[in-house]
Amino acid sequence: MARIALVTYELNQGGTNRVLCHLANGFAEQGHRVDVLYCTTARAQFDLDATLRKDVNRLAFGEMDARSRGFAQFTMFRHYCRWLRRERPDIVLATGNNISWFTALGVLITGAAKRYYVKTTNPIIRERDSRFITWIRRHVYTYIFRRAAGVLTLSDAETRMLQSQFPLAADKFGMVYNAYLTSQFETRDAPPRQKTDRPITILGVGRLVQQKRFDRLLRAFAAMRSTNARLRIAGEGKDREALTALAAELGIADRVELMGYTPDVPVVMADADLLVLSSDYEGLPAVVVEALASNLPVISTDCFANARDLLEGLPGCAVVEKTDDALTKALDAWMAAPPWGLELKPYAMRYSTLSATRSHLAAMT
Repeated sequence: MARIALVTYELNQGGTNRVLCHLANGFAEQGHRVDVLYCTTARAQFDLDATLRKDVNRLAFGEMDARSRGFAQFTMFRHYCRWLRRERPDIVLATGNNISWFTALGVLITGAAKRYYVKTTNPIIRERDSRFITWIRRHVYTYIFRRAAGVLTLSDAETRMLQSQFPLAADKFGMVYNAYLTSQFETRDAPPRQKTDRPITILGVGRLVQQKRFDRLLRAFAAMRSTNARLRIAGEGKDREALTALAAELGIADRVELMGYTPDVPVVMADADLLVLSSDYEGLPAVVVEALASNLPVISTDCFANARDLLEGLPGCAVVEKTDDALTKALDAWMAAPPWGLELKPYAMRYSTLSATRSHLAAMT
């Protein structure tokens, strides 16, 4: 059995870290020795003991609440290198883009791990970046990817895109299934939704940050022709105050609920009729797979590489352009004829923890 270290920046409420915990548990269940390493506990927002198995080792390198993630990583880097030299794991996995340079350079400098892998969880070449920033990111990631044992992508579409962006590392990319669905989703009864007399419940899930574009969702919701709907947003973040003000400005505050961080996502989804993902960019968002596993239809912006491959053609689901108007039109079309009695769960089951654990182990061992 191998010793596997999973590295992240902070164990917050984000989907990437939920997946990390599922994978750590899955690796441990397969008999591997597992470490979860993270730079800081300063903003950790949920109880790790309730998420990770007791035999999964957790180690935080500090408690710095730095405004700059890069500065915090630089500060904690020597602690990480010291741990690598002392423990010498077999495999080190960077579980997201934001920890990739930290993970890779520590292994390359110390030579204290047999191999490292990088998982891509968001676009690397980003539309919003300047030419200079794009040039830096392209060269830094080319360096990291070429020296990795492998780069784990979340879809075949993402693999093709990264191979075209990083041709010198084209042979490193390979797709894995991400561990989105715990046994809680697999065993929980998720009956198809039926028509009721109550207003339609539209759900958004995610951190309240700019990337998720809940402002777009609020404007699209406000512009809908039908008012027989309520909007619930489950998540917490720095944009809460701005979103609350926007809902009031749009005159929809009485039909919008900002729920805060919600640990039991299946329960929230069971009370919804439609999930809307309004983000500017994503890797493969866990919330979409969780919704399908809950027989909850999804309308998503075209914000992740295989959005159309995953959702288009599924009953009640749609992928739209990243504009307020496109999202409003999709919501109006859905509200005009809500699709009841959908069986979407079978499309999600390839993302179970067991399937994903086997997929990652096959890619790494």
